[in-house]
Amino acid sequence: MSKASFPFDHLVVIHYHWRPGGVRRVVELTLPAIAEAAGSSLKRVTMLSGGNKSERPEFGTLGIPVDFIHEPACDYFSNQEETPQTISEKIRHVLCRAVGENVSSRTLIWFQNPALARNAMLCREVADICKKAGAALFLHHHDFWCAGRWARWNELERCGCRNLPSAAQTLFALGTRSVHAGINLPDFQTLQRSFPQTAFHLPNPVLRSAASSSGNIEAAQAWVAEELKCGGPLWIYPTRFLRRKNLLEAILLTRWLRPEAVLATTSGQFSLDEADYARDLKQAAAKYGWRVHFGLLDKPGAPRVADLLQIAETVVHTSVQEGFGMSFVETAASGTPLIARAIPAVMPDLAAMGFEFPQLYNDICVDPGLFDVEAEIQRQSRLAESARERLPAPFQKNFPTLAADVEGCFFFSRLTRHAQLEVLAHSPTESWKACMPLNPCLERFRSTPLAPTPWPTRALHTPARYAEEFLKIASSIPHAPLDLPLAAESAQMELTARALAADSIYPIQLES
Repeated sequence: MSKASFPFDHLVVIHYHWRPGGVRRVVELTLPAIAEAAGSSLKRVTMLSGGNKSERPEFGTLGIPVDFIHEPACDYFSNQEETPQTISEKIRHVLCRAVGENVSSRTLIWFQNPALARNAMLCREVADICKKAGAALFLHHHDFWCAGRWARWNELERCGCRNLPSAAQTLFALGTRSVHAGINLPDFQTLQRSFPQTAFHLPNPVLRSAASSSGNIEAAQAWVAEELKCGGPLWIYPTRFLRRKNLLEAILLTRWLRPEAVLATTSGQFSLDEADYARDLKQAAAKYGWRVHFGLLDKPGAPRVADLLQIAETVVHTSVQEGFGMSFVETAASGTPLIARAIPAVMPDLAAMGFEFPQLYNDICVDPGLFDVEAEIQRQSRLAESARERLPAPFQKNFPTLAADVEGCFFFSRLTRHAQLEVLAHSPTESWKACMPLNPCLERFRSTPLAPTPWPTRALHTPARYAEEFLKIASSIPHAPLDLPLAAESAQMELTARALAADSIYPIQLES
């Protein structure tokens, strides 16, 4: 694409927050490449978010003016204290400020994760300003509320979405000049069936960063020594408190495979709807004396995640749900061994790029003697009924029954938090002895040296290539909204059908 052909001179990047993690990392990697690919066509960039004002992406100098605008009303709805009307008014005001007085078809809004439904009022106001001013909208879908985030329905209702069609039209910005980008193949294929002309596959970029300098490595080692104040190997889980990250499984793996290691998360932050989960994990860690440290990099002056990965002995990743799996790639780039769950939505894209991960496992089988099975069955039954009642009526009849995964054993990832904590209350020696025969791949990880992930030899989806695809997709945005009245509802229903399959339901995501 010729740089002069990029039809936008102002790029507005919107996300609920800039907390460390996947979306922020994607923006950090790609925005410089997008600015370079756009050349002189792009005159300025505006970054709009809620969250903590002190947090912002780190991408250096773009060579053009960059404005950072912070408005707490843009953060997750669950973190808001004001009335919906006040929140909407603040969002409307800050959007007018962000896009500028001369907003036109030359403005492109790059909206991160709208259909996750963390703030439907932000989605509505973004769509409204695009409709009124003719601005183009690039809807970047990392996740979806109807892919298992059922707690979002109550928030959607409180944000003014009266029914499922209303929610779909709001989250997929019906009536705007827009395109939809999915970051993995299953999501893209679903979107494409509903938006055949305006849905695209845009996987996250892959970049093998340079090895950290000796000074950075020494500084990271000193930081870890000061923070942990105990000996032992360092195992890292690059995450904050999120139920879908399945943190208790990471703790179990570490206690089984390397009981002398300290498992640390990079962040200890959590949103209000994860507060109970964070509290229970912290209390259990203190009660049982687990060798864990939550939030290793939370203090000012902390080393970079990339530096930490390089000094760790092992990285673990036990998430039950991801959009792309940036941690897989970044760990491979670090040269540190990775132990990870094979996430069905993630593996096809990574395999297509040539990644082969030596220490993947599908699930951890748990001997039923390690927890109260009858009580757990009753808990899961109550949890399923409660979850079913909170769903919109059209979804309720399709919600599956929660039950044991296989005869004679349960999968740890499909236990409630209470049962997971019961398993972890046993000594690692006792629980490993009971579960070792059920998990031969873990026995292999325990008995042989862990291997780093080989870096693929084929050409990868670099930030520069990503930028080229981004510009092509943005340039394809229609000059007028397409007449697709049922497309948003169709996409939402198909995503929901996938999420309500029995193998997609995890009790830890249904709990508060």
